[in-house]
Amino acid sequence: MRFHIIGVGAIGSHIATELKRHNPVTLVLRSQKAVQEFRERHNNEITYKRVGMTPRQIRGFDAIAMDNLDSKMSNIETLVLATKATQAIEAVRSVRPYLTSMSTLLLLQNGMGVADQILQSLWPVKEERPSVIIGVNRHAIERLAPFSIQHNSGWNDKAGGLVLGALPHSRKEQFEPVLRAITEIPEMNAESVDYSELQKRMMRKLVVNAAINPIAGILDSTNGEMLENSYAMGLSRNVCNEAAKVLTELNTTGEELFGMINGMLEISKSNRCSTVQDFRAKRLTELEYITGYLIKLAKERNVDVPTNQFLLDMAHAKEKMICS
Repeated sequence: MRFHIIGVGAIGSHIATELKRHNPVTLVLRSQKAVQEFRERHNNEITYKRVGMTPRQIRGFDAIAMDNLDSKMSNIETLVLATKATQAIEAVRSVRPYLTSMSTLLLLQNGMGVADQILQSLWPVKEERPSVIIGVNRHAIERLAPFSIQHNSGWNDKAGGLVLGALPHSRKEQFEPVLRAITEIPEMNAESVDYSELQKRMMRKLVVNAAINPIAGILDSTNGEMLENSYAMGLSRNVCNEAAKVLTELNTTGEELFGMINGMLEISKSNRCSTVQDFRAKRLTELEYITGYLIKLAKERNVDVPTNQFLLDMAHAKEKMICS
């Protein structure tokens, strides 16, 4: 089974290195210039470093360019989408002619709502839709440089490193081989669950991101620095208390969610979350799909979430200052 991967940042590079051990992997890069640079400067390699260990080079990746696809290209069997949520629709649109109802799409975005947007925008006819797997990622990965990553945690996380589940319309004969290919890689620490459980896992991950990313991003802190900052953790606790009132499906308390946040920060102290990395690179963040999604649900459910609204406003203010 060949995997095509769009989005070779931290998460995309990680899954590419793990899949490459057992499967052919093609990286779909932005341009022919990027493909040429990957070949000439990086020798078609991704540098992987697990924290505390010596870096190693994973070799032999194929690479193609979004701006140089042609009609001779065969249909894509499995597409892994590891872009930012804000870039997801356009990324899939770039390869839409090569995706059919026999394809499988694996989405690895932070937040919620991306799958619905992609399917409604690009496949209005439901019978033509590819199978879709959503991944809830708990691996903490930091991009050190182009095609170079550091793996900070997740391979031995007792709560799992990656949770995968297929959307209800998906075809079992298509998505099951993809699930097996990933869950059989020990380093991925992955498991597959049914759709109802997937939704709960997605909501819990939404809380993790909402209670860490905007705060760490605004402070430009590592997870460990945030953990040691009582004011930051006070904000995080408020996010959890508000989230517990909104996400009634989880049947939990703010204190239980806050304990989950503490545990996540503890095992990933050296990590800089994706929002910190976005701000440092002067990129727009995914917070509209994280905190913004939580706020959207809160409005629908008539729940006040002032801390979440404040953090989203502050993050957007920072985006406007550094990204304009």
